[in-house]
Amino acid sequence: MEFRIREATQGDEPFLLEMLYEALFVPVGSPPFPTSVVDHPDLSRYARGFGHQEGDRGWIAESSAGNLLGAAWVRQMPSDDPGYGFVADDIPELSIAVVPDHRSRGVGTALLGSLLASVPRCSLSVDDRNPAVSLYSRCGFEVVSAEGHSLKMLHA
Repeated sequence: MEFRIREATQGDEPFLLEMLYEALFVPVGSPPFPTSVVDHPDLSRYARGFGHQEGDRGWIAESSAGNLLGAAWVRQMPSDDPGYGFVADDIPELSIAVVPDHRSRGVGTALLGSLLASVPRCSLSVDDRNPAVSLYSRCGFEVVSAEGHSLKMLHA
């Protein structure tokens, strides 16, 4: 499958919200979240207003036909209102997802590579049952804390 990676823009906010939903891990046998879950302030702040905050950086994967396949982006979260993957004030948090029918085809790896080339340090939160943990480990992320099934990982 051919695809290209381009820089995300403010106009990509609706797609980032879609990808934010796709990034939510649902354990096998559990019902999916309602799509409205991304409207909750704790989640929506990862994508709403993208491109308007200092430090917003992101990448979008597009097929040769122009279909959007996935996104990887970072946002800075303040220590007085930390996000799920918060590690430090100067380390942005990563969000990444690929549309379901294009997973396991190298799209996520390419997105993460592009992002890490432009943002050398970032953190994330991931469920330890999520298969993406192996991708993050292969790309140099290390676990810095664990609570229940939730891991905080750092690429530094």
